[in-house]
Amino acid sequence: MQKNEIIHSIRETARQVMPSGSRVILFGSQARGDAHHESDWDILILLDKSRIYNEDFDRVAYPLVELGWKIGADINPLIYTYTDWQRRSFTLFYKNVEQEGIELCH
Repeated sequence: MQKNEIIHSIRETARQVMPSGSRVILFGSQARGDAHHESDWDILILLDKSRIYNEDFDRVAYPLVELGWKIGADINPLIYTYTDWQRRSFTLFYKNVEQEGIELCH
């Protein structure tokens, strides 16, 4: 699959499984455009809730991982609440995602 087809598939899956108020952001080498053919797909999922539960991983992260298996892409989702994400605003990781990330679903 081509990069734009993979992005489209991730976006469509995210739209189907994400609760209202969520954000899904592609970050890392795929977002920057310096990925190679074996690069993974780093996905940040921000949920509008006070805490993340195991069921949240099953409901929102697993469908993206499963999509990756189906299309031959290594999709690696990370899940944070908005509050937990804002607490990381001093980190280089946060700054890189905010600057280079591509929003796929909001």
